[in-house]
Amino acid sequence: MEKEKSVRQKGIEETDARNLNTTYKIMLCVFFCYLFRISIGGLSQIRKVLIPGILQSDTPTLFFLLYFDWALWIVFGIWAIILALKGSRSAIPCLKLCLPFHFIALCFNGITRTSNPSPGSIVFLLLILGFPLIFFIYLCVSKTIKEEYPKEERRLGFPGTIGVLLYVLLGLIPGQIIVSSVKKGIGAKKIDISQIELHDNEMTDGRAIFAPKNTWQLDSIATPLTTEDVFWFHDTISNSIIIVTCSTEEYEPSRHFYILSITEHQPFDPLLFKGEVGHEQYETADAVVFIDQYQYQMDSTLFYWTYASRLGKKVGKGISLSIIERDSLMTTAKDAVEFLENTTFEVRSRLFKKD
Repeated sequence: MEKEKSVRQKGIEETDARNLNTTYKIMLCVFFCYLFRISIGGLSQIRKVLIPGILQSDTPTLFFLLYFDWALWIVFGIWAIILALKGSRSAIPCLKLCLPFHFIALCFNGITRTSNPSPGSIVFLLLILGFPLIFFIYLCVSKTIKEEYPKEERRLGFPGTIGVLLYVLLGLIPGQIIVSSVKKGIGAKKIDISQIELHDNEMTDGRAIFAPKNTWQLDSIATPLTTEDVFWFHDTISNSIIIVTCSTEEYEPSRHFYILSITEHQPFDPLLFKGEVGHEQYETADAVVFIDQYQYQMDSTLFYWTYASRLGKKVGKGISLSIIERDSLMTTAKDAVEFLENTTFEVRSRLFKKD
């Protein structure tokens, strides 16, 4: 009986010894609010940003590891707070493991998202960035923490081991980046065009294979940039100018980003722009297609510009078609789509197999 009473008394004394002071409670509360806020924000972005970011990336495994590790650190942080509230011997080691990660994550997030900041926003940003650092220093130097959690009583335990493994997972990501970069570099090497098996009337620059219309006559192949070849044609019937560009592009289905591409490639001075004739957009399992047609006026002469692109989802390649016509618009959206759909992105499957 006395032994049971002694054990119970010892438990009460240990609980009293783990009483949290006000500063510690405030720190834990602020840390929980931060974790709760970013977890809710992350959940709201799963469908809009996170999943599309993984699926549309050239390195989906890397993006998945980044998001997965980020989510695990949120869960681990909440776990560390629960351990602290329970007075666990693993509480302080777990918090010390967790806070540096969130400090670095906040730094990267603040740097990438802050542009033209006001003095007030800078102060607020510094306070947010400073909290994990302040909390970490508090855990290291606070006399109250040292009294409540003597170093000889602290232990990593199972929770702390999980935190260490999360850092190991974080260390694997740079290795994945290197591997992905090497693979991308190998895949981006220029293929010997002479080794590609072409059918009648087909052309290639080593990235895509396309078949020009029967009425298109090749004028030249120019290389205005080191990253893309431009094929210049003219139509023997309408005398329109046709430019075909094959390139390696990031798959981006957003109309907003495509408008930027149009602005960069328009063949006339923007001051000559008269109006939009029409535009179409559709998506398949393999590609996204944009077709835009515009009207320009130079003195009393009307010009029509058709700009269409097909961007591959799986291979990260694209082909763009630019047609300039004078006086009347003879090219239809259907004509542009017909050309784009005849393009082959899987160039390697058409290479000659030599004995």
